[in-house]
Amino acid sequence: MVNDILTKYPDDVKVVIKSFPLSFHKQARLAAQYCLAAKEQGGVEMYKKIHDKIFENYKMLKTNPDLPLQFAEHLGLDIEKLKSDANSDKITSLIDEEINQMRTSGIPRLSVPKFLINGKEPQGRSVEAWSAIIDAELKNN
Repeated sequence: MVNDILTKYPDDVKVVIKSFPLSFHKQARLAAQYCLAAKEQGGVEMYKKIHDKIFENYKMLKTNPDLPLQFAEHLGLDIEKLKSDANSDKITSLIDEEINQMRTSGIPRLSVPKFLINGKEPQGRSVEAWSAIIDAELKNN
């Protein structure tokens, strides 16, 4: 659905992904680290590819913490560099900062994935619900 919104509003909508690994999901933080490490090697497109694969297969991640490494290998990433980057201060600090931002943001019901449009949470996940907020925001700007 996010892609549908980007297609509908190619010049008006920007997607920003923040890391907020849930503490009760044991593999979530490391998966977030691997996503950001993939970005170090292959830019935003590589981040999107591995991020999307992890989200599509999140149930498998619960029993296989190495799943992101398997995806990364399939995508042709340097696995040793990925592991090193994933554990770097740069990436671990960024995740810590984003977790803190979310916790202190005042946004109710912290869950993932969480979608906000200019700070407003759409009620429902439909192109129509999101478009109503986007159209109102565009009208106000």
